[in-house]
Parts: sequence; structure tokens; C-alpha cells
Amino acid sequence: MRILQINERITNWLENTWKPTFFQLGLTRILFCLGFFIFDLPQFIEIASFELVFFDPPPGISRLIGPITSEDFWWTFDLILRISFALILIGFRTKASSIIFGLLLLFGFTYDYSYGKINHNIFPVIFPLLMAFTNWGGALSIDALRNRTRNKIPKGWPLTFLSFLLGWGYFTAGLPKLIGGWLDVSYSTTAGFILRRYYSGADPMYLNEMFVKINNLFIYKILDYSTLLFELGFILTIFWSALFLRAIGIAAMFHLGVLLTVNIPFSLHVLVFLPYIIYFYFDNNSQFSERAKHFFSRNKKVFLTIGLILCVVIITDYYPRLFSFPRHLILFLVCIPSLFMVIPEFTRPLLDKLSKRDSHEK
Repeated sequence: MRILQINERITNWLENTWKPTFFQLGLTRILFCLGFFIFDLPQFIEIASFELVFFDPPPGISRLIGPITSEDFWWTFDLILRISFALILIGFRTKASSIIFGLLLLFGFTYDYSYGKINHNIFPVIFPLLMAFTNWGGALSIDALRNRTRNKIPKGWPLTFLSFLLGWGYFTAGLPKLIGGWLDVSYSTTAGFILRRYYSGADPMYLNEMFVKINNLFIYKILDYSTLLFELGFILTIFWSALFLRAIGIAAMFHLGVLLTVNIPFSLHVLVFLPYIIYFYFDNNSQFSERAKHFFSRNKKVFLTIGLILCVVIITDYYPRLFSFPRHLILFLVCIPSLFMVIPEFTRPLLDKLSKRDSHEK
């Protein structure tokens, strides 16, 4: 009986914590693709030019297959990657396109990292794989226009699973810090990162130089302890949606702070916060949600045209100056709405007032 109760609670947590709508998921899909587009899709063709002496893969598919040095193979691989990404953007065969895109990213980065360089981008890579099972092609998509989603419902369990993965990821980042001496009051590891960036030879960005000049151990230790508290405590919030939404807001602010002080960008990572940010703004205000749906429905031909133009740009890999954006722009754009998630008591009444005022004007 005890096991059955535990199983029931876990199932209830997985299936009922998040109840997204098709519109929320569709908007998440589009914004994720636009963010990825701004950041720039990876080009794996450069793998063909890597020196084989550096090829040292861990156990996995790259070790099983061996090095792939054909430039034609990686050119074709990049083309298929761009096509699947474009199909996700416009929502055509969305589930299949999302799975293909995610698997291609996993395969490509597996080979990329087999040559020694590793980036912390696993969450944006697995994100489309998880979101494929939410049925995020159910709105704002060609699939929806063709009624291919008639017998499907939006599913929330992938968002619950993603919240667990995020919590575990932050916890495994914080635990080595806890063990490695971040609690020691005689020095600050955060200060070390700030100074290393400043004296690395690259031009310091944003607030890096200012924090070097502060030279105050007390302030540096506050940053140390805040980092530990955030990374170790994040996983405790995943069982309560309201608390987790606040944690997402804090996470976005945390990554912005890391960029501003240490100049370490996690711009692509914050895109996985999008379903929770959109859930916060649309799930708690039905009028705001209905107005947004009406706006997209009324202008669907315009958005479809823009989407098709972007598809051509993406597939041909032709990026004119019009489509050139700073990579860090994503982080700033995500952090603006995330800031208000930390103080929902202020944000929700403001949204209600805006919705009521617009309804009176109509």
C-alpha cells in the first residue's frame, strides 16, 4: 500500500502540477525558435576540419562510430538540422520535427565535444525533445491550421520532468561548490572568477571592472553564499508550481548577474525558462490570454508570412545584416519579464488593471 501511495503521489505531481494550454505551448515554441535564431544555430561542418589527434570521445555513439571527417556529411547534416528547426518554427509536423532536431543536436554536440571543447548547453539541446511530448504544435502552427491536432490535448508532464532536471542540474552545480570550500570565510571564489575574467586579456564587459574595484570580501562572500543558496535550494521548489515560478524568476536574475559580473553568458540556457514565464503571465489572467489569442488569430496571415520568410533565411543559411543581433540580447529579453515573477503580488494586479482598462476602452 505504501508503494502504491508513493506511486500515486508521483503520478499526480507529474500530470497535475502544470496545466498549459495549446496557446501557451505554441507561443513557447515560437519564442524558443526566435531566441535560438538570434543566438545562431550551431554549424557542425567545422568538425570536418578538426585534427584527429584531438579525437578522444567518452563512451557513447561517437566512440562506437569513430571520427567522421567528411565535409559533405557535415554539410548535409547542417542542412537537415536547419530544415527541422524551420519546421518547428512554423509548426509543421511539429512533434516529429522537434524530435529530429533534438536528436541531431545531441549527435552533433557529441562529436563536437569528442574533440575536447565542452559547453554547458545540454538543456537547450534536450528542450525540444521534451516539448515535443507537450504537443506544442497545437496552436500558432500550420499543424493547427490543417486540423492535425484535433484529437490531441496539451500535456504538462514534460514541464514537470523539465523542472526536475533543472533542479537536479543546479543541485549538481552547487554541491561541488559546497564541498570545495565556498563556505570558507577567508576567501571568495566568486572574487576569483571576477578577477580571472578581468585579467584574462579580453576586454571586461558590463559590471566586471566595477566589481574588481569594489575589493570587499564581505560583498564577495554574499555573492558566494547567494550562489550556494540558489543552486542547492532550487530543487526544493519543484513540488509547488507557484514557488517554482518565483525560482525561475530568480534563476533568470542569477544568470544575468553572472553575465554582468563574471561575463559568463548562459544566454541559450534561459530559453528553457520560457514555458514557465508564459505560464505565469497567461495562466493567471484569462482576459490577457484571450486578447493575445485574438491578436494572433486576427493577424495569422502576417505572422505566417514572416515565419515563411524566416524559414527561407534559416534553411539557406543567409543572414543579412537585418538579422544580426547581439547574442547576449536573449538573456536581457528573458530577464525583463522574469523580474516580475519574483514579485507576483505586484505583477498580477497590474495585469488585471491593464486587461480591465482595455476591455472598457473596447
